[in-house]
Amino acid sequence: MAGAETLLGLDIGTTKVAAVIGGRGPQVRLLGAASVPCHGLKRGIVVDVPETTQAIREAVTKAQRMVGVELEAAWVGITGQHISCLNARGQIQLPRARRQISWDDVERDMAAAVDAVSIPPDRQMIHAISRGFSVDGEPRIRNPMGLSATRLAVETHIVTASRNLVENITKCVDQAGIGVAELVAEPLATADAILTEEEEELGVLLLDVGGGTTDLALFLEGSIVFTGAVPAGGNNVTHDLAVALGVTHPVAEQIKLTHGCARASLVPEEETISLSEEEESSTSRRFVAEVIEARVQEIFRLAAQELAALGDRWPPPSGAVLTGGGSLLPSIAPVARDTLGCRARLGRPRVVSGPTELLESPALATGVGLVYYAHREAESPRAMPRRGLRVLPVLGRVIAWVRDLFTS
Repeated sequence: MAGAETLLGLDIGTTKVAAVIGGRGPQVRLLGAASVPCHGLKRGIVVDVPETTQAIREAVTKAQRMVGVELEAAWVGITGQHISCLNARGQIQLPRARRQISWDDVERDMAAAVDAVSIPPDRQMIHAISRGFSVDGEPRIRNPMGLSATRLAVETHIVTASRNLVENITKCVDQAGIGVAELVAEPLATADAILTEEEEELGVLLLDVGGGTTDLALFLEGSIVFTGAVPAGGNNVTHDLAVALGVTHPVAEQIKLTHGCARASLVPEEETISLSEEEESSTSRRFVAEVIEARVQEIFRLAAQELAALGDRWPPPSGAVLTGGGSLLPSIAPVARDTLGCRARLGRPRVVSGPTELLESPALATGVGLVYYAHREAESPRAMPRRGLRVLPVLGRVIAWVRDLFTS
């Protein structure tokens, strides 16, 4: 398969780099994936360029060998506590009454929304997403193209990131020999792979529990209203176990993966586990579960605090969907349900083709979502971009994506 017919999603995380390759066509086809450990980031922030670069190179090389292609560019996920969002409104007056709304009008309206907010110079806009248009005061219009109107307004969700974070991630990808087709906020990409349109319409919170951070994406009435991250994830659970048990981090990680449970009350009191093969030391498995449960509850409390300002719109009617490698802890969904005060389920990527057993892992949800995002970008018709403004009016969940507006 030629490289031009394939898409590469690159998830650069705190504990791993995952490369997922998909094929272009009427429907996205997932072809293969590879994941390698990475210790060059902390909580989504690059702290070691050579280490991160090498992990990217290895993951991409392994994925390309699996599929038999060579790719020049990737859709790269970006996450961390330095991701933030705000919602803005733009409105324009159309030149003549009763005229049809055109691409130019949609572009001007989105630009007005972005221009209405002040973005600090140390931050860069990653996305501007239309949450819905209003035509002559009529709200919740998904696609205004072709309608006759005198006024057009748009509610816009803007995602920004630290410029230093963006530059360092881009540097690592470039040095690995891969170009950056687009930077994508990871919670948005993961939502593409995990959530259903019905959940987003009713209202749902996505929690992607990674190694260093937990990404958040909240949808209400079919549109995104919050994108962000809390600075805690699976590595915090491992650290707590290492301190509580007096063992090294690798041993604590193995204990978490082999014997961990997020609900202590489900573990028999008499059950013990060995801490070392060399020494006759053991501990209560329930104690291990108590340490894990306390940290998991804290992660979900931090998430709830981030969203408390939504008032009566919290918690969302469809509840919470958990994904990411950290979501694989047994019984984590009931802990999320009790802590967040809403229903909770485990989410796995939707895979219709390819190595299903590998790609359906929650640990690859972001990589799969990046391919879905790239496929939508590649296959959807669009107007020619001008002044760096990219607008994609599409019926459905995400209507307009604007990248690097007025940043050059």
